[in-house]
Amino acid sequence: MTQPPIPPMPQGQPGDLPAPQPPVPQPAVPQPAVPQPPAAQPPTPPAQPPAYPPQPSAAYPPAGQPADPAHQPWNAPTPAVGPAPGVKYAGHGARLIAYIVDGFIASLLVWAVIIVFGILVAAMAATGSDTATALGIIAFFAAVIVVSLAYFPWFWAHGGQTPGSKMLRLKVVRAVDGGPLTGTQAILRLIGLWISFAVFYLGVIWILIDPQRQGWHDKIASTVMIEVP
Repeated sequence: MTQPPIPPMPQGQPGDLPAPQPPVPQPAVPQPAVPQPPAAQPPTPPAQPPAYPPQPSAAYPPAGQPADPAHQPWNAPTPAVGPAPGVKYAGHGARLIAYIVDGFIASLLVWAVIIVFGILVAAMAATGSDTATALGIIAFFAAVIVVSLAYFPWFWAHGGQTPGSKMLRLKVVRAVDGGPLTGTQAILRLIGLWISFAVFYLGVIWILIDPQRQGWHDKIASTVMIEVP
């Protein structure tokens, strides 16, 4: 069986390019929407209080009018400075009066000891015993010294108030925390009091210029004197 003849292909001229093919249309791809930032809002102005016409004050009347004496502005007095809120340092006059009262009481006690032991020594001397008389004299001076030296420290260490300071409502406390004095502090305060008297009373006068109203004896013993209700 014979094959049908194949038609000859058209031959182009040398150098001819193939005919361009028309572009194939591509389907459109949807692009995702890009979110846009919200538009900046202008700041809300703060609410303004309603405007009221100025009112005349009773204490400060309008210009040209005399002030009412019954409505004058009052300035409160400056409270006294103390070691703690509600606590005041003892006043100078009250401390002086308290010391005078205590000195009077201590003198009465010393004179009482002198009289009692004087009678005792006289009775011993009447027996003719030199030993008894010597012991009586030693006891006499010892009692005078003990009473005169122990009066202030004993009261300071037992409540912080001598009879004079209790009468004037004063009290000696520790400067650091307001607590009661120890026996050591009471003795140091007495030694400091002697020093304050010995140097022309300068240690006592120091109370007038010290901001905590401390004398030298207070500074030596770390104490302050306060008012008590």
